[in-house]
Amino acid sequence: MQTHLDPRKTPETVPDRRRHPRYRFSMPITIHTSGDQAIPGIGIEISESGLSAITADSLKVNATVEIAPIAGGRVLALVRRNIGRVSGFEFLSLTPEQIERIRKSCKVLPLYRGESLGI
Repeated sequence: MQTHLDPRKTPETVPDRRRHPRYRFSMPITIHTSGDQAIPGIGIEISESGLSAITADSLKVNATVEIAPIAGGRVLALVRRNIGRVSGFEFLSLTPEQIERIRKSCKVLPLYRGESLGI
């Protein structure tokens, strides 16, 4: 579901509702669907709670997938938003070790300061 943006609001006036800062994350990933279909993609940005990526196929919102390699393996994620082939994922059921690995990875990445992708 896409929301219509108010043209009077600029990225500077629209608050970022994300729980954690976003970092640049340009890395090949694979999204595994419930039928274990492997969909290639490339990350755009990542945070402790999720990531956005460009994928080879469009994904259904609210689908549960596994994404690899994240935190040294596969992580469970929910497709939260989708605009064409750009999807926003929320990580689910991360272990404390996975959270720490993502946190450490984010610390060495540059902060993502681009305009919101709307996902």
